[in-house]
Amino acid sequence: MLSLNVPVEEMRLMLRVKHSQIDSELEFLKTSFLTDLAMCGVERIPEDDSLAKTCLRAYLRWQENYNGEADRYKEAYIGLKIAMSLAEEYREVTP
Repeated sequence: MLSLNVPVEEMRLMLRVKHSQIDSELEFLKTSFLTDLAMCGVERIPEDDSLAKTCLRAYLRWQENYNGEADRYKEAYIGLKIAMSLAEEYREVTP
């Protein structure tokens, strides 16, 4: 299973939310995000990867319709997801 070390506090910052009432929803969305990446061929995420965090931010903003611009963030997410699925850095290295 893919993993990405992004605490819920950081995900709240991605959405510019200060309260913790959506924490469980954010954790659920992060799991959905990682599952979606895995289904597209992403096999690993390097530690503290800025592209993966940017992709997560776009995914969260799409799902939460950030500033009423869900379509914009969906397109950004899809582009980032495709780039990650094609890049060697996100594939398992086989000896």
